[in-house]
Formats: sequence, C-alpha cells, structure tokens
Amino acid sequence: MKDLKSLFLPLLALCLLSWSSAQTKFTGIAMSASVPSGWQIQEENYGQILMSNPNVQGALMFVEHGWYNEQMILQNMQQNIQEEGFQAALASDVMQLENGNYIALYQGYAGQQEVIIVAVVSQSKLWQIGGVMTLILVTAEQFNDNFQNMAVEVSNTIRYRSFMSKEAQQKANMFKGRKLIRYSSYYTSDWANTVSVGSSSKTTINFCSSGKFIFDGYSDFSAGGGAFDGQVSSSNTEGVGLWSLMVVNNYMVIRLVSLAGEVNYMPIESYTDEGYYYINGDKWAIGGSSVCN
Repeated sequence: MKDLKSLFLPLLALCLLSWSSAQTKFTGIAMSASVPSGWQIQEENYGQILMSNPNVQGALMFVEHGWYNEQMILQNMQQNIQEEGFQAALASDVMQLENGNYIALYQGYAGQQEVIIVAVVSQSKLWQIGGVMTLILVTAEQFNDNFQNMAVEVSNTIRYRSFMSKEAQQKANMFKGRKLIRYSSYYTSDWANTVSVGSSSKTTINFCSSGKFIFDGYSDFSAGGGAFDGQVSSSNTEGVGLWSLMVVNNYMVIRLVSLAGEVNYMPIESYTDEGYYYINGDKWAIGGSSVCN
C-alpha cells in the first residue's frame, strides 16, 4: 500500500451514486471494473489507479499486489500503513468473504484529518501470482457500512485480462533466454587524495522462456585513508518470480512480480544500435543468459 499519501483528496462528504453496468478498461493495470456512475480516472500509473468524482469528495483506488497465498495476504494486510504525512493501523480483523476475497478496515490520519480506509483484496487465477486491492478512503466522521459495501461490490466486478497481447508476445521473444545487465560505479576523494570512497553495483535480470525470471544483485562499498582505511563491505541479493511484457501506448514495459510479493514495472524508453536499453533513465545491456533458455 505504498504511496497512499499522494493519493488523498480533501475528504468531505462522500455519496454513493447510481451504479454503472459498463466496464471501465484500465491501462495501468490489466483489468476492468464497474464503478458507480460519475467516477473518472484522475491518475493512472503502472500498477496503481486513482479515481475521483466531481460530486464526491473521496477516493477510489486500485493497487496491484503480488501476494499469491492466504498466508502472504494476511501477513501484508495486518501491517500498518506508514507514509510521510499519513499513517493508519489495522482497525478490524482481516476477514475472508464468500467469494474468497479478503476485507479489512484501517484507521489513521491524513494531515489533521482522521480517516478510515476500506481495503478489499482479490486474487487473479489468470495472472498466477497476485491480483488487485480495491481501496476506498473517507473521513472517520462520515464513515458507514455503505462504504464497505461499495468496496466489496466494486472488487467483485473486477475482470482480469492477460498482460501480454499478441503484439507483446511477439516482442517478448527478444528477451527469452537472455538477460539485462546494469552497471553503476561511484568514486570520490578529498583534494589531497588522502581519503577516498567508492562503490560499485551490478544488477542482472535473466528472462526464461517459461515466464520465470531470476534476479541477481551485487553491490560493493569501500573506503580508504584516514579513519576509514581498510573498511570494505559488500552485499548480494537474489530473487525469482514471473515476468511478462506489456505494450502500452506503443512502448514496451517489462513487468516483474517476485515470489516475495513485490511488483515492479520497467518501461523501456529507448534502444540504441549498440545494444543498450534505457529503462527508467538507466542504461541496461542485453546478452545471452547462462541460467535461462
């Protein structure tokens, strides 16, 4: 539930309007849903959608998650929400609904306002891992059971679709059995070159034809001279999960969902003749993978 602080609107009176049977198709998440009439997309990012209504002072959100079993869902839903300018704690039991979805209430503060959040978590069989969390936010003073009902009903209308269109499936062939590598390094010293600090890192993402990805990260930090002489530290991180390729507005976007429940999007901004991809402003080299085919 990250970045909730940036999604708040002034929370005054929230009214439930007539229901629309039409499905709203989203781009940031591979899904559609039916929402009460008057709700329009205000902000749409990869994995996160904010909707607003000119006649409703509140917020309706869809947030993608990578949780794939009951234990992981309960573990994450039982955590407090803490962001700059906003914090909320679990205010109810996490309950499973008849259709398998999970619901919980959170209570906290947005600025000086006391707010309540209704969260309904659904899973997608089509995606294999993860699903979408539907969130409704309202002031504690105006909260009533209608908001729980609205969150449940909206979540029930979610229709998941495949991330990879036919075009995306064709483009995905260029990554199968290959890997993306990113290098970075930094070095600095004082004017007399008596104290120096340096760091380097290497990140590798292997893309298997089966749809699995293998992530490996290495970083190294060293300092020399003065009180820092001889201190060296390094760390390694590894991860596995599923990858897919989306084509959004004619741009390729790599989606990674790890077995740890994390979802990451890597929009490819450009490709050079030298074989480099620029992703989120970083330079990545592509090559053959020794661990995936």
